[in-house]
Amino acid sequence: MEKFYTINDNYAEILLSKDIYPLVTVKKALSNFMEETYIKIISNNDEIIVQIVLKKDKENLEKIIGEFYNNLLRESLRYNIAIETKHLRELIVGRALYTTCIDLEENKTEKNNNVEEEEYNLDEIAVNWFDKYENKEE
Repeated sequence: MEKFYTINDNYAEILLSKDIYPLVTVKKALSNFMEETYIKIISNNDEIIVQIVLKKDKENLEKIIGEFYNNLLRESLRYNIAIETKHLRELIVGRALYTTCIDLEENKTEKNNNVEEEEYNLDEIAVNWFDKYENKEE
């Protein structure tokens, strides 16, 4: 099995294909390792090169790379699902906002039939609290 990464002491270099992993998913997967490593991303036409340097020599670089590949797969799946369901999510949110933001004629007649409208007196509502309650005895 061919390895697509090299390790030298506390430094690793990982080669990724842009056809398989979009750059945004690589960045999201790498964001989980920023506390324990220094990361550099180089992108050219066909591939993405990830350079990782450990902040502390105690860490196991092989383990970090394995966890990175798992996170990369997870983020790639999320990205693909987001692309596949984009129109459906837009439709659901658009429909939800449409019915709550636009007062349709049918909604107006439903409101009038179901609930009697209350009238409010602005002079009773817009009163300074101190003016209304300050001089009242307890």
